Amino acid sequence: MSDAHGLKEPKAKPLIVQPIWDRLDHAVIVTDLNLAAPGPTIRYVNRAFTRLTGYRADEVIGRSPRFMHCPRTDKVVAAAIKRDLLEGEYARGTLVNRRKDGSEYLCALVITPLIGPSGETEHFICVAGDLKEDCSPSAVQRLYDELEQAQTLVEDLERRQQEANETIAQLRKELRTANGRYRETLAQLDAVQERLSLRENALDHSNQEFDRSDTELQASLEELRAMDEELRLSLEQVEEANAHLARSNEELQRLRASDADKLQLLGSASHDLRQPVMSMGLFLDVLRHRMGDGDQPILGGLLAAHLSIRTLLDGMLDTARLDAGALDPMIESLPMRDMLEAIEGEFTIQAEMRGLRFRVVPCRAVVLSDAQLLERILRNLLANALKYTNSGSILLGGRRCRDGKGRSSLRIEVWDTGPGIDERSQTFIFEEFRQLGNRNRDQRRGVGLGLAIVARLARQLDHEIGLRSWPDRGSVFSITVPLAPSVAANRGKSVGKRGG
Repeated sequence: MSDAHGLKEPKAKPLIVQPIWDRLDHAVIVTDLNLAAPGPTIRYVNRAFTRLTGYRADEVIGRSPRFMHCPRTDKVVAAAIKRDLLEGEYARGTLVNRRKDGSEYLCALVITPLIGPSGETEHFICVAGDLKEDCSPSAVQRLYDELEQAQTLVEDLERRQQEANETIAQLRKELRTANGRYRETLAQLDAVQERLSLRENALDHSNQEFDRSDTELQASLEELRAMDEELRLSLEQVEEANAHLARSNEELQRLRASDADKLQLLGSASHDLRQPVMSMGLFLDVLRHRMGDGDQPILGGLLAAHLSIRTLLDGMLDTARLDAGALDPMIESLPMRDMLEAIEGEFTIQAEMRGLRFRVVPCRAVVLSDAQLLERILRNLLANALKYTNSGSILLGGRRCRDGKGRSSLRIEVWDTGPGIDERSQTFIFEEFRQLGNRNRDQRRGVGLGLAIVARLARQLDHEIGLRSWPDRGSVFSITVPLAPSVAANRGKSVGKRGG
């Protein structure tokens, strides 16, 4: 709190002696310690200041005393006063100032540091008077004596206030200590009551547990008798299961023997059927050269039927051998040139009969695979392309690459211009008996074993199968086969070039 004459900050120490300064006849000004531009800030003025300058306290508090300077104010004297104050001494001087009404007056100043309880300077206090009044040395000395007396009173009052503050602090500390002990005592009492309550509850719980344990013991005895009966029944079921397992093993042995017989029968039947099928192919080749152009569509149908029969026969045999686990691949180095030439000679005729262009890109690569199974895969991929390509062309070729295991490989690709396969159908196209666009089960398109056999044979050979397709534009089926070591060492010469 503060009165109309200033010192609005609650912690300002001169507030204690305001009544003393207000009774003085000379103007008193209290400022802070900031002597840098724009100068110290006025914190308090007494009533005599208002009589001297015409300014009320609320008009000057927060401003620098320099606002009262005028052009006649001696800057040298002002600088000397500032220097003395910076050196920690009191300062005296006479300046020409300007009142609120604009009139100038000669002002005698006595400025001294105001020392706080800590022994440090906290403010500057200035006593000012108009030289038109009594400006004799004795009057100035009297002013200085009054200032010294006021300073002494301030120090005494501040010392007493400091002692009172220390006493209050000590009493507060003792009160906090007493309050802490009181809280500890209450907490201990609450803990004792809580323990007593817990013990009482535990005793009640123990009595209830005892009664419940007796009941549970009786129930446990009943459960043990029931478990003994269930165990006896379980043993009987285990014995029955063992007997059933023995019968199942015997049945499995009979089925395995039957599968072996069926495989042998299929092998014999395949061998017996392949000879007439191969003969049929030779006869059809002879007819192709003897029949006229008008008979070519009929011959094309016969060739397509022959290819379907051969593909179906090979598919059935391969499926039986895969199901029986009797397929044991023989991995060896295979020149792709010979295999592709044999395939080209057979499928060129088939493509021509269907009005398609068929081309095989020459390949000099040597791969590691089973000759019979790899050729079966390529034939099935080409037969699938022939089934679904009504116009355009079919291409067979290879590209050098690296497979998923980082091995130098040859990716053999079959390109067609068929209807393509949508992305959803690509997920199950390699399943058995899956055919796209053959709802009426046209037997000329087979029974859907070709691609399933390709996938199973590729897994057996540890080769990667790939498919890229564009609806209404065509598809690319591929199989990735490792290169033979001597070829893989030189793969850098032709990586990425079609034709191997």
